[in-house]
Amino acid sequence: MDKEKIVNAESLNIDSTLEEISNELKSTDTLILDVGNNYFNQTDKIYDTLITRGYDVRKTFKNGRYQIIVTNRK
Repeated sequence: MDKEKIVNAESLNIDSTLEEISNELKSTDTLILDVGNNYFNQTDKIYDTLITRGYDVRKTFKNGRYQIIVTNRK
């Protein structure tokens, strides 16, 4: 069954965000990382890292906040 989960990634660093994703994301799930205001360009850093690790990733801007939508390609 497909699930969608939202994780507040605004206060997480990149390493803990990636650990959170690997713990939470199953093959049929979608994870939305709510990055917030994108201080220090963390949206781009997280996005680039996830792409290189083989995740299907999209950046969005919703309700004044940056979000990264992650699905598992596996």
